[in-house]
Amino acid sequence: MSLHPTKTRVALLAAVERGDVLDLPDPDNDGHTATFDLTDAEIGMPARRVNARVDEFVREGWVRLSVDHMTWVLTAAGLDVLNEATR
Repeated sequence: MSLHPTKTRVALLAAVERGDVLDLPDPDNDGHTATFDLTDAEIGMPARRVNARVDEFVREGWVRLSVDHMTWVLTAAGLDVLNEATR
């Protein structure tokens, strides 16, 4: 499967690049982790759960979990996608 860099996907890749996409304990799932986009948290909005989108990105090789196992980071391929889409 090859994903297309839609506006929504590019926005999430940009959030990953900023360090706004984290794996955090999920209060709705007995404390297991879930992936959240904290982009809008600064303005009082709740974090968005983005597990499915990030799973797609992992399968495409666009992102990986950082060594701290909390933060998602772009791979070289993900950075290429983001740079191409935001030219």
